[in-house]
Amino acid sequence: MSVIPLCTDDRRDTRKDTRVDRHRDSHVGRRKETCNDALADTPAGAWRDGAMVIVLANHKGGVTKTTSTANLGAMLAERHQRVLLVDCDPQANLSEAFGWSEDIVGERLEDLLADPAAATRYQPPVALMADVRPSPAWRELLRIIPCTGALADVAADLPALVGDGYELQLRRVVEAQRSSFDFVLLDTPPGLGNLSGMAMLAADALVIPALAADLDVRGAGKLYDLVESELPGLRIVGVLIAASERRWRVTRDAAARMHADDMRVLPFEVPRAVRVASAPRYRAPIAVLEPDSLVAAAYRRLAEHIAQVRWS
Repeated sequence: MSVIPLCTDDRRDTRKDTRVDRHRDSHVGRRKETCNDALADTPAGAWRDGAMVIVLANHKGGVTKTTSTANLGAMLAERHQRVLLVDCDPQANLSEAFGWSEDIVGERLEDLLADPAAATRYQPPVALMADVRPSPAWRELLRIIPCTGALADVAADLPALVGDGYELQLRRVVEAQRSSFDFVLLDTPPGLGNLSGMAMLAADALVIPALAADLDVRGAGKLYDLVESELPGLRIVGVLIAASERRWRVTRDAAARMHADDMRVLPFEVPRAVRVASAPRYRAPIAVLEPDSLVAAAYRRLAEHIAQVRWS
């Protein structure tokens, strides 16, 4: 799959470790006019009149992007916020984590990307299935646009189907839903392919989930630098260190390296918990299944932080 062209900005910050140049993806295009116009359409703080759109992304896979999207969404809904989750990963892990299997009838993200006009009439379903227990009082506030594996084929066909501006197709879908929600959370696949690029172009802000490991630090740094240099209009909320264990030296070292590289690291971490991995079999995130757990508390703090950013 080709890589989505991201916009460039000549007013690039000079970072002390010059990682911008070393980490630049050689396949990133130079469609300046299209991307700059798109960013100009939504000025900083535009979410005050609608949903704040947050993309959770990392160049590396397996860093809790899906887990963080699901749990952050639940904790924002717990704060009485209207939340829309969008599964932008053809692996459909976010969809399946809430029980949205392929055999359930209904439109998916791939259908809306192929016909964005349909998004204006689309009513996202409640994310949590009716028979999930416990059933939180805020259940109706958390909605989802699920996907299936067909999303990969649709994304690959978009350049031919839409032509110029295809990279803004997800943005069009999101804009059609913005007025109905307080937050829209975009879960992305690993890497910098079409879908990750489209999600970043559709978003107002970025959260970078990362594990406390050397390769994860590098992946977070690569995306951090790319966004700073290519998408200056995308606000970096910070790096979320997840599945961490403060007793491990590697966790402390990872946080120290990120701080040393001038990355904004969120002032709390999501602790490591085996129960998180088994949550999808119950079709709900751990913050719903165990609202008093340490993991739920960490995502509750993240939701509070995000809400402060939203309304500041």
